[in-house]
Amino acid sequence: MYNQVYIELTETKRYDFEKGIAYKLKEIPDDIGSIGMGLDWTEYLNDETIAYIKKIDDNTINFYWYGFYNKKTKKREFKDSSFYQETKAKDIVLKRCE
Repeated sequence: MYNQVYIELTETKRYDFEKGIAYKLKEIPDDIGSIGMGLDWTEYLNDETIAYIKKIDDNTINFYWYGFYNKKTKKREFKDSSFYQETKAKDIVLKRCE
């Protein structure tokens, strides 16, 4: 939801063997826009991982978005990522800007 919802994440677990970190939703967001107002954020606030980053090198990380986990329905929602990339690759690759 481009420019609609701004979330804060909190680290849940580190995977040192692959330089990865899992994240969950930290709190119900303050800035949710018109689309976010219709969501039941209390159902998304749980310990399930919603995003994962994996360090490739000092300038590159892979970002994996799993979507919000709805603890009531036990399903993931908003699984599509809104990242725009120069390639059509499914993996989201973030590079450090100079």
